[in-house]
Amino acid sequence: MTINKNSKSQITALLLVLILCLGILGGCISRDNNETAQRPDSEPGQESAGEPVVEPPGADVIKDEENFDLFMDEVFADWVSADTLSMNFYLADPYVLSIERPEPTYGKVLSQELIEESKQETREILERLDGFDYNALRDDQQLVYDIIRRNNEISLILEQSDDFFYYTSAIRPLNGIQVQLPILLAEFRFYTEEDIGRYLDLLEDTFRYFSELVEVERERSRRGFFMSDANVDSVLEQIDSFLEKRDDNLLITVFNDKIDSYEGLSNEQRESFKQRNKELVLDNVLAAYDYLMEAMKELRGVGVNTGGLAALPNGTVVAHARLRLRIGTDKSAQELEMSFVDWLNATHTSLMSKLHGIPEINEKFMNGTLGEIDDGTPKSYIADLRKKTALDFPPIGETGLNVLEVHENLQEHMSPAFYLTPAIDRFNENVVYINPPSLGDNLFLFTVLAHEAYPGHMYQTVYFLQQSPHPIRTMLSNVGYSEAWATYAEMTSYFYAGLDYDEAELMWEMRLFDMLLAGYTDLAINVFGWNHDDLANFLESINIINPATVNSFYNRATGVPLMQMTYSLGFIELIEMIEEMHEIKGNSFELMDFYKFYLETGSAPFNIMRSRM
Repeated sequence: MTINKNSKSQITALLLVLILCLGILGGCISRDNNETAQRPDSEPGQESAGEPVVEPPGADVIKDEENFDLFMDEVFADWVSADTLSMNFYLADPYVLSIERPEPTYGKVLSQELIEESKQETREILERLDGFDYNALRDDQQLVYDIIRRNNEISLILEQSDDFFYYTSAIRPLNGIQVQLPILLAEFRFYTEEDIGRYLDLLEDTFRYFSELVEVERERSRRGFFMSDANVDSVLEQIDSFLEKRDDNLLITVFNDKIDSYEGLSNEQRESFKQRNKELVLDNVLAAYDYLMEAMKELRGVGVNTGGLAALPNGTVVAHARLRLRIGTDKSAQELEMSFVDWLNATHTSLMSKLHGIPEINEKFMNGTLGEIDDGTPKSYIADLRKKTALDFPPIGETGLNVLEVHENLQEHMSPAFYLTPAIDRFNENVVYINPPSLGDNLFLFTVLAHEAYPGHMYQTVYFLQQSPHPIRTMLSNVGYSEAWATYAEMTSYFYAGLDYDEAELMWEMRLFDMLLAGYTDLAINVFGWNHDDLANFLESINIINPATVNSFYNRATGVPLMQMTYSLGFIELIEMIEEMHEIKGNSFELMDFYKFYLETGSAPFNIMRSRM
């Protein structure tokens, strides 16, 4: 599942407002589970009544199709059953797909045993793929085949050394598990009364889970890969913020509200559930956070590497492989650098030309009224976006969308807004969270909601799920693909916000420049090995000299490597694909054709999408 995030900072001498989108997990994909794969009762060619069956022409093709369907079912079932949170968020009713629920657990934590299992699984999946006749597969199967093969071939690079598994961590600043978990638990879905019991059983596993995560951090410190003090301090602030309230912690208050609104429970059941939950939160969950805080304080100061991934042994190789896997690009590091430099220069030139060449724009900039739009609420802005974008984007059917506020316990360290992925079999139940203290001005709120709702993540998710893809596609999500679309949606929203064209174009370019700058510095630190001085010198060359701003860029890139690239590089790849389709179709090109192609293909690496375009 995906939570898409945004944050704000100031970075330019022009005092431009930056909107730096920050993502947590993979793409926003689900499907309707009414179309389950058909499992044959017996294998083709099986003997019956002592007589050999004569297979008709094309039997081998049918066998490969059927066996690949079984393979997709098997892989999906294995992945979705890995932990209770994944199962709950992907499937409301796993039994429809003949999938058993796992024992309540957060799943396995990195260990030597898990490393060996991962390596073995990579080899086995590649061997399984080699057993299929690619040309005998359906088009949708070939797409799954291509994605899985590419992912596992990249995994072979990342599994060359056990050290590589420890280069990054689940506990990290900005979007680590210590931030994600409270929201994921608060949004655990009670489809049935049994789900309430599963949730409470899951809470019992929290201390075990955090204890093992701490052991991973200790192992990272022994290997010399633990995070810098600045990033430790950020994690400690996040933990401290969550622990500020205990008896009225959000996992207690939210649970009580959900139990009160759950129909069919007796008063005794409600009180019993509430009491058990409170005890588990206080004695297990909060105790786990206390333990994590003390461990991080203990480890503070042992982080010998203060640089990005490139500063680690073979770190450039690891960083580029992770970038390819996460974002879905196959450009070389040098191609990426050239692309970013070209985009930055072109965007900056156009931006400055408008600021100084259009009197109306310059006047608004000087008097601080640039980008002003009418007041509105999140719900009214979403309604406006839905109406206006319907003229330019392919239609989707009716779908539900709730707009909720981030709990006050988490507001200090959460993004302005994010979209929470629906279950595969309940994809009309969508939720967008907003964080009131960090919503910024009206235009910022409008564009963030475009990123998260219409025509961004929510729209993209529902559109794809209405195509009824095989459920494995939900587990093969590519963050670059989904954030490319949501960022594109955000950028186009400037032209729906009520600004005149020149002003909307300028705001687009301001946002783009900020995003490209964040992505380029992320690339430079984690792939090319820039240190803090290198970053400071580069930013000074474009008149960014505030030490706090430099530190913010550096800590973000080292704390959550390659995250900024997800948005900027994904956006670049999408725009380049639009240009390529335009060249192919010439005068017959229509943006609507590209939108349909992109959305109907679904999450996939960009070169695989190009081969289908």
